[in-house]
Amino acid sequence: MKKNYVLFLLLFALGISFTSCTKDFEDGLNYNNGNQEAGNGNGNNPAGTGVFKATVGGNAFVATSSSAIVTDNFVLIAGIRTANKDLIQITLPSNKVGTYTWANSEDDGEKFVLSYGSATDENPFISASNEVAEFFGVKDYTDTAIVIITAVDKTKKTISGTFQFTGFRDLGDDKTETKIITNGSFANIPYTENAPVEESDGFLNAKIDGVDFAENDIDVASVSSSGVYPYYSIVGVKNGGTDDSVLIGISQSYGVGTYQASSVTLNGGGEELVNVANASCILDDLLYTTESGSLTITSKTATKIEGTFNFVVSNFTTGKKKTITGSFAINTDDL
Repeated sequence: MKKNYVLFLLLFALGISFTSCTKDFEDGLNYNNGNQEAGNGNGNNPAGTGVFKATVGGNAFVATSSSAIVTDNFVLIAGIRTANKDLIQITLPSNKVGTYTWANSEDDGEKFVLSYGSATDENPFISASNEVAEFFGVKDYTDTAIVIITAVDKTKKTISGTFQFTGFRDLGDDKTETKIITNGSFANIPYTENAPVEESDGFLNAKIDGVDFAENDIDVASVSSSGVYPYYSIVGVKNGGTDDSVLIGISQSYGVGTYQASSVTLNGGGEELVNVANASCILDDLLYTTESGSLTITSKTATKIEGTFNFVVSNFTTGKKKTITGSFAINTDDL
């Protein structure tokens, strides 16, 4: 290949946490396409309630956990199989019901991402247009990417639709490999809306590898996601032309005490729900997620939580590691 095709692999609060802005929908509470039955190009209708599934390379993929986030600028949807340590990620440039392909999303290519990856593989399979695949020297590749958002329910905060795509990955020595994903569907997947908090309502003081992370905005949200108990997310965002951010996740049931790193990815795999104690950060278009560490709640009342954290995070594709340390205080009475 002429150069590496780099994926900014945004994962989720499946323990692979994320950052977002508050989503303001257009007029109306529930967007859908009426009674029209949407398919994914294979004649299949969306999955059952709360199910994320597909056929990957001819084999069934049914996610252990799934989650989504809806923002002003993009939509993120992901399903992960904890036991297999693999996942499918969908990023779209809009929150509107409709059909998304490379043909109508070319101008927002950085926000149209379809990928399948595994923790055991160095590189994920990434969808691309035929022109991009040709540019990178991928042989015998045909773009099959179609994503249809069939419904976004603002009242229930769920999103549904179907998908299919073909992905490729670099094997080195100018060799590539492709994988076909078909029969994809996600139905009533819960999504998150983060609610901004005033500066006086709390703080997030974080350091990354010992260097202060000077955020401009702090968002705090109460999050409900499949596979985990309800938790609070604290997001510090650095403005000024970058998407750099730091996120801390804390299970709402935690009291005063110290808790080891915990997430669906680290501790999931069964039918039991998992508590959340984790961190993630986005730096220079790379997402780092929790590998190890701990979080300590030093004070908790009915309306406020204070504490400290020390986590090691790593990037899924590059293996690079960072240390995130710091302290926080949040008000929870309005969440």
